[in-house]
Amino acid sequence: MEKLSDEILVRIFSFLSARDLCRCSQVCSSWCRLSDDFHLWKKLFIESFDKFISDSSYYKNLFPTQWKELFITRSNWLSGHCHVQSLHKKAMNQEKTEPTKVVCLKISNCGGSVLASVNQDSKLVHMWSLIHKKSLHVVQCESVIGCVDFGNERSQNLLAIGLYRNKFILWDFHKRRIILSRTNITEVARDQIESPRDTGFPPAMAVCRVNLVDNKLATVTSQCVVKVWHLDLNQLGPISCTCLHTLATFKPRCSVLDIQLKNGGNDVWSVSISHAAEVLENWNLIGFQTVRFQGHSLIEEDPGVTFEEESVDDEDDCVTAKMQTWTGIQKEQMGSRTFVSCLSISPCTKLVTSGQNDNTITLWDTATQCSRHILFGHTGAVTCTDVDMHKVVSGSNDRTVKVWSLENGDCQLTLPGDHTSGVSCVTFNDQWVISGDSSGEIKVWDFAVNSLSVLQS
Repeated sequence: MEKLSDEILVRIFSFLSARDLCRCSQVCSSWCRLSDDFHLWKKLFIESFDKFISDSSYYKNLFPTQWKELFITRSNWLSGHCHVQSLHKKAMNQEKTEPTKVVCLKISNCGGSVLASVNQDSKLVHMWSLIHKKSLHVVQCESVIGCVDFGNERSQNLLAIGLYRNKFILWDFHKRRIILSRTNITEVARDQIESPRDTGFPPAMAVCRVNLVDNKLATVTSQCVVKVWHLDLNQLGPISCTCLHTLATFKPRCSVLDIQLKNGGNDVWSVSISHAAEVLENWNLIGFQTVRFQGHSLIEEDPGVTFEEESVDDEDDCVTAKMQTWTGIQKEQMGSRTFVSCLSISPCTKLVTSGQNDNTITLWDTATQCSRHILFGHTGAVTCTDVDMHKVVSGSNDRTVKVWSLENGDCQLTLPGDHTSGVSCVTFNDQWVISGDSSGEIKVWDFAVNSLSVLQS
């Protein structure tokens, strides 16, 4: 074996499994170097995980040194091998104790190493380092926070924050300051901005969801009024924004909402919204609607949708903006006879997941608006879900977090280390799963652990 060239040894190693390659790396320094050859791990990755890659450009953005790390991470996802750690907040001197229940978690889209968390009825956004597992900064807002979302590289990875007081702000976590604060809907009565006491619901004009992609920001209120904003991120001075569209669905107060912006290329965008509202006792309708637009022009893609166009003077920007009202008739086939607690739109917008209090998760096909799979496995009400192109992560009152396959609806794994109370919020990317519970605990499951983990069955 000592007389064989490196090329011949690499050729021999190409017939080995990942587990055998890791064993060979422990023989000597020469074999350790050869067993890390990226051609070997690229071949193993494509053979094992190519069926999960839907974007053809995925492989173009990879460095040769990443193939082994990616294979290990994906293998750990399937085997459930990960490192679990909790995040602990620094003690803060506050006149009023901050509420504990975690209601919002978002991972940075650039590098994915920063986490933003929000507690119920809180005016604070906590920023965390997922690499060092420690607090980085706390953002103080002027009113209760309804939602947060990170931008991508083109939007300079800013943090968009929606507030109950009919406002949204942009926070730059590199400069650690607010760079934009804007009223969402002008000329709103005070009783719509401030929620009556002890109702348990956000105000009618509360910004409940935000989605920041490139230079576009979508906001939606608790009464399903959607606004799409154009952000001027290239100017040297303060960031300005212009309202492109207002899409009013005229729905009653909804229990849960989700919204997603998508860049279809050639400056053609789409905004998708899914909502669940109780229409009868123990009967919830789940709606899904998508509108495409290019600048100030809306593109009608559904024959059943009509547009009413009107011109409104936007006094905040001192320009005349064209605002659109969307009054299309909605298909109402998507329904659940139990309470819907959460909704998530898949990145391809072809699927919507809903969690119910009967311990199930339903996968809805947005084209047919019919159920594709019903997922069974939780022993408590499903309180939160998150979805990507090939899997769903869910949290439940049974204090567990589970990972499901979008392809066949099977439960792939239940993450180790249960919460001490019901899970209230969950998010994930290729490396981490982060979940928060009703007692304020935030847990991080890190799947990018030591490469020798593939030796474990």
